[in-house]
Amino acid sequence: MSYQIRPACAADNEAILSLLQGTPQQGAVTLNFERQPDYFRGAKVTCEQPDVWVAEPRDARGKVSAVYNVGWRSLWINGEVRRVRYAHDLRIDPEYRNGMILHRLFRQLRKQLAEGEWMQTTVLHDNQASLSTVASGRAGLPVYYPAGTIETSMLYTRARKARLPADITLRQTNEVDLPEMATLLNRQGRQKQFFPYWDVQRVRGDDYFYGMGPGNFLGLWVKGELKGLLGFWDQKAIKQTRVLGYAKGMGLMRHLYNSHSMLRGGMRLPAPGGVLSYLTLHSLVVENDDPELLRLLLDHAVSFFHGRFDALVCGFFANDPLAKVPARYRRRLLLSEHFLVSFDGDPREQLDSDRPWYVEVARL
Repeated sequence: MSYQIRPACAADNEAILSLLQGTPQQGAVTLNFERQPDYFRGAKVTCEQPDVWVAEPRDARGKVSAVYNVGWRSLWINGEVRRVRYAHDLRIDPEYRNGMILHRLFRQLRKQLAEGEWMQTTVLHDNQASLSTVASGRAGLPVYYPAGTIETSMLYTRARKARLPADITLRQTNEVDLPEMATLLNRQGRQKQFFPYWDVQRVRGDDYFYGMGPGNFLGLWVKGELKGLLGFWDQKAIKQTRVLGYAKGMGLMRHLYNSHSMLRGGMRLPAPGGVLSYLTLHSLVVENDDPELLRLLLDHAVSFFHGRFDALVCGFFANDPLAKVPARYRRRLLLSEHFLVSFDGDPREQLDSDRPWYVEVARL
């Protein structure tokens, strides 16, 4: 099979969306991770500067048999802001998986990377097919260096009464708070590895912050000083988790499970074809990584959004002390393996070992 591997363009949108729809994740619940209605709009949220490539069969012009994005984001690395690639959205049409297409894609990728350049990527822990192929170290592929496990939590919303200490104020942010928010985000970001660089003025309409505004945060003030932030982002307009079907028996259990969820809180399972109802959290920072301040923010959030969303999605590296806070809530846990990918040696040796690692699940 002969392919043309080329940069993607706007005309490829429908073909890419079709490819994404045709590569679901199988299991007791068959899920599809979609980017309707515009793949490129979502690509501009995942990466500040997308770098999307497609493989087009030469005998089927207009068809996309594979896609990947290795765009750049601005991150704090060793206390400085650097542009780092994030490799994601690698999808190959099942019809073409038995050929040499994966190796051809990686040969193209090798040409794109500068000397010594490395990338981040994540692979779902349950995605054994990917872990055994692209992360296997086969000849011609870059090396995937293990770099931590990510715990993504779906915290079930529910009504609860949270009492704040007398010296603490917790409220939704607004335009006036932006300078103070920028100070906190960049002070905290500089201390961590992989924390996104924030220019909060961009929340007024930048593509990288599509659907976000100055009010899309909960702020926590201690004695009048901003000490914690929790961003929230409804991303249904750019990506969806759609339920395509249920394993035998699960369809009947769905109604019982949903009744239980209405009483105790939980992710309601839609009929096949429906999408899951969740809100993505981002920019979770608290002064001195104080778990008690994070607990106050999450307590407020799970109650504040109850009735509008079934769950709140947040993520931490498993070795982050703050990862213990989401474990206190009723949740569903999803594990992912984080890798640093390079053709030119181990990037982990370049990282300061005393800085905690951060993951922004809203941009995965």
